[in-house]
Amino acid sequence: MLNPRRFSASSAPVAELERRTQWRAVAILAFLGILVGLAVVAVIPMIWPPATLTGLPDDPDVSSAVRLVHDRLKFDATGLRFFSALLGDNSVGSPYDPSSARLVGRAGAYLGRARTRHPRDARIAACLASLDLLRGDVQRAVQRYRAVLDLGPSYGEGHLGLGVALALEAAGQTNPLVERALLLQAIGQFAAVGERDPVYEAALYNRAVLLVKVGRREEARRLARRYFARDPSSPWAGRLEWAVGMLGR
Repeated sequence: MLNPRRFSASSAPVAELERRTQWRAVAILAFLGILVGLAVVAVIPMIWPPATLTGLPDDPDVSSAVRLVHDRLKFDATGLRFFSALLGDNSVGSPYDPSSARLVGRAGAYLGRARTRHPRDARIAACLASLDLLRGDVQRAVQRYRAVLDLGPSYGEGHLGLGVALALEAAGQTNPLVERALLLQAIGQFAAVGERDPVYEAALYNRAVLLVKVGRREEARRLARRYFARDPSSPWAGRLEWAVGMLGR
């Protein structure tokens, strides 16, 4: 006759083993589920890349600001390329001077009203930052462009503007180490602009120019060749050819 006590004592380890096996299986399945989830998160951006933030919002005050200043005022970026959806290309228009201050002030007022309606729109914030650059208020432009990138971390115009502002800040330094650090930061901002972004060419041009300034000439030439493949004959291409010492290419 079976002893119930002996039976229960011998079955206890078996039950414990089954329980542990079940928990181990659950843990393995949970781990596999996490791996699958991470793989899906990694693949989705490759299949559906995030939309490139460009242009301007559909707002009447933004439109009024654009009518006032677009392609009318030339911004001196000391040899760098700059583009703003508000101002246009910095090779177009008349040089900014004190007589332009009233016009720029009116544009800024329009943008300020638009921003109260769209406080999280990085494009409006970038427009205001571009006006700071135009006025020569580099420090304020740096602060604004950093705030722009807080709103839109992948916004190409924000990276381009911050890079130009940092390069201008570097130009005003007397300490060569601080100047170099700012130039390297600017290069990093230009490198953050994606190839699908409308300001990519301007950012690529600026990277090559600044790489020459920090002594990385071979890298500058490599990027210049990439630029020439996209823009072989414009005035900007001619300036870059001279800047990196590739006359005749």
